[in-house]
Amino acid sequence: MKQSSRINVNLMKDYNKQLVLRTIQKHGPISRVEIANRIELSRPSVSEIVSILIEEQWIEEKPSEIKVRGRQPIPLDINKEKKVIVGLEIGAYATTVIVCNLKAEILYEIQIEMNTHKEPDQMIEYLGQQINSITQTYKEKEIGVLGIGVGMHGLVDTEKGKNIFAPNLGWRNVEIQTILENITQLKVLIDNDCNSAALAEMWFGQGKDESNFISVIVDYGVGASIINGGSIFKGAHHVTGQIGHVTIDPDGPLCSCGNYGCLETLTSEKAILKKVKRKLKMGETSHIINQKFNIEDLTIEDFYQAVNQGDELCLNIAEEIGRNLGLGFTILINLFGPKFIVLGGSLTQISDVLIPNIMRVIQLKVMGEEAKQTPIVTSALENDLYTIGAASLIVEDIFSLPNPNKRF
Repeated sequence: MKQSSRINVNLMKDYNKQLVLRTIQKHGPISRVEIANRIELSRPSVSEIVSILIEEQWIEEKPSEIKVRGRQPIPLDINKEKKVIVGLEIGAYATTVIVCNLKAEILYEIQIEMNTHKEPDQMIEYLGQQINSITQTYKEKEIGVLGIGVGMHGLVDTEKGKNIFAPNLGWRNVEIQTILENITQLKVLIDNDCNSAALAEMWFGQGKDESNFISVIVDYGVGASIINGGSIFKGAHHVTGQIGHVTIDPDGPLCSCGNYGCLETLTSEKAILKKVKRKLKMGETSHIINQKFNIEDLTIEDFYQAVNQGDELCLNIAEEIGRNLGLGFTILINLFGPKFIVLGGSLTQISDVLIPNIMRVIQLKVMGEEAKQTPIVTSALENDLYTIGAASLIVEDIFSLPNPNKRF
């Protein structure tokens, strides 16, 4: 047998092994027979692969829940006890580190305040040292640490593993992957927080059984990620999905990107607080917010609470935010035609007000009757979206399928 043929046979074996593992991750608990039927692989081949995966502690047999006579199929599921992932969310104000299993169940979580007086390299080194301390416990228990997923805002070069520009931190060209790998000796993958959040939705959230949808995050910034054919759609210049920097109002406020009237300047947390404070200073009243002695002490949580309690001033602002988001969503739907859009981030706290207004704009401006009905759903991962998203970078890498047609 020629060497290239032998390599291709080995690649096909790897593909089938990954296909079985991915099927168990997506659909477990699932029996050997169900796996064989689902992926059209022979039952003996599935059984052989399952034995290997059990030995390698990727999966485990579970007790059968059906109690009837005869031999019962044994359910298989991911082994949650023997392998973990570190998720690192580098936020604008704080960094969160989690350890989770392959089912995205969080086993450990800690927040680390960002020290703006330290150089970015020093901050990453410090985070690496903290991760070493955290993972040591798992290593002592012979639990495999599979890697570190890093999600952060701004522009990210995923191939080189570095941040290009994080406007809310002021970081540029920080070699995050290299620094963390040198300190922790673990595999490190990095992407922007919108892409990592979309992966979280695809593996563990609203998009678990779908391959074409868009995830939109709205909080201190606004961004989107497009899942197309089960993969993140990425452009050539690291700016794909920057819906927050699409101009909605050419005469609107100055944006951090240097343009005017970007969607982010009209819908982000910062924009909301600025608008509420301006209206209050101009004499408009809020029966809830006016209870605060100092307007400058107003927080975004105060605004969300006021909206949900029916405060007229804040409701009007929330409805306007929904309409502006609707303009951004219209662009996404007309360009990409997703099956649905998942809304994540802190603004989901007022989704009952936002979504009806988003839908009114979509139904008015989107082309095509079916597209006008594109559902808008809120993330099921809530406050864990960013951290689970970071960990999902490793999940995606572990369970991705090799190319069986690859030539050598």
